[in-house]
Amino acid sequence: MTTPTNNASSGNKEAVVHQVNRVNLYDFGYEKAGSVKGDPEVYVSLLNRIANGDLVEENYRGLTDDEKKERLQLIRDLEKNYQEAEAANAKIETDVAEKNKKIDEFRQELLKMHEIRNNDHEKLRTESFSTLKFSIGLFILIMLSGYLFFFYVSAAYKALYVDFEKIADGIARGAGVGSIMPQPYELAEAIQYNFLLFLVPFVFYAFGWAFHVLLELRQKIKFLFIGLLIAVTFTVDLLLALIIHNNTETAKDLMGLATTPWSSSPTFYIILFLGFLVYITWSLLIDYLMREWDKRKIAVNLRKIIRHLTGDVKLLKAKMMPLDDIKERIANYRDDVNTVMQGNLKKYVDQFSSGWIAYLAPENMKSIKERCLSLKKDFEERNGIRPGIVKIISKRG
Repeated sequence: MTTPTNNASSGNKEAVVHQVNRVNLYDFGYEKAGSVKGDPEVYVSLLNRIANGDLVEENYRGLTDDEKKERLQLIRDLEKNYQEAEAANAKIETDVAEKNKKIDEFRQELLKMHEIRNNDHEKLRTESFSTLKFSIGLFILIMLSGYLFFFYVSAAYKALYVDFEKIADGIARGAGVGSIMPQPYELAEAIQYNFLLFLVPFVFYAFGWAFHVLLELRQKIKFLFIGLLIAVTFTVDLLLALIIHNNTETAKDLMGLATTPWSSSPTFYIILFLGFLVYITWSLLIDYLMREWDKRKIAVNLRKIIRHLTGDVKLLKAKMMPLDDIKERIANYRDDVNTVMQGNLKKYVDQFSSGWIAYLAPENMKSIKERCLSLKKDFEERNGIRPGIVKIISKRG
C-alpha cells in the first residue's frame, strides 16, 4: 500500500500513485486517518483512488493479464471489422444518396408532365393516355382482325380452289354464287384442300403492321414506301376480286347464262373494297392504338423506374452492417480491460470511511470528522455512487 511522504503537521498530502493495493478497507482507513491526522484532502484523494480502482478490497475480482491481452486482441479485431463495415456502409450510403437523387428527379419529371397537361387542355387531350379510347379501339381492332381472317381465307379459297360444277349447281338451284364470307363447312373444305390457306390473312396483318412501322419513320421517303405498300395491297385485293369474278362468270358461261364484265359487276367491287378498305382501316387503327399505348408507357416507365430504384434503395439499406453492435462489444471489452474490480462501490466507500471516521471519534476532532462526512456526501453525489453491484472502471486513460 502507499504511505505518506511526511507527517500531517508539516502539511504533507498522500501521494497519488497508480498502483492497485488489496487491503481491508476499514483497517486501511483507520490507519491512514491516523497517519495524516484525518486530513480531509488526503481523505478525498483516497476516495478517488477507490473510485479509480487503485485501492481495492481484499476480495478483489478482476481480469488476469492473459485475459486482458485476449480482450485487447479482440478489441483490435473488432476495430478492424468496424472500420471495414464503416467503409462499406459509407459506400452504400453514397449509392443510396445517388439513387434517391434519381428518384427525386424522375418524380419531378412525372409531376411536371402532369402539371403541363393539366394546364394545357389540348395537350391533355392529345398527349394523355385514354383508357376509354384505347379500349374501344382495341375492341374494334379485334373484331376487324376476326373479320379479315375469315374474309381472306374465304377469298383465297374461292380464288385458288374453284369448283365450277359446284358454282353452276348453286346457280341452277337459285342459290347464287354464295357469300364472300365463308360458311363453317367452307372452312373445313379449305383445310381439306390446303391448311396453309389459314396463313393468308397473316400476310395482310403483316402489311398492316408494316404500315404502322413506316408511319413511325422520320424520313420523308416513308411516304413513298407507304404509297407502294398501299398499291401492292390494293393490287392483291384487285387480283383476288378479279379471279373470283372470272370463276363465277366462267361457271355461268358453261351453263349458257349471260355473263357480266367485271367493271359492271357489283359483286366485284364489294369483294374488292370489303377487303381493301377494311385492311386500310385496320392498319390505321393499329397505328392509333400503338401511339396511344406509347402515351401510357411514358408515365408507366417513369413509375417503373421509380419503383425499381426504390427497391434498389431498400436492398442497399438491407446490406448495411449494424455498427452499434460492434461499438457496444468494443466498449464492453474495453470496460473489461479497464475493470479493476467488481463489487458494491458504495459499500467499499463506506467501509473505508467507517475506518477513517472511527479514528476521528474523539471530541477534539469533531470538526474534522464533520468536514470529512460532508466531503464524503459531496463525493458520492458528484460521482453518482449508489448501492448495488457495479463494475469499477479505471479512469486512468
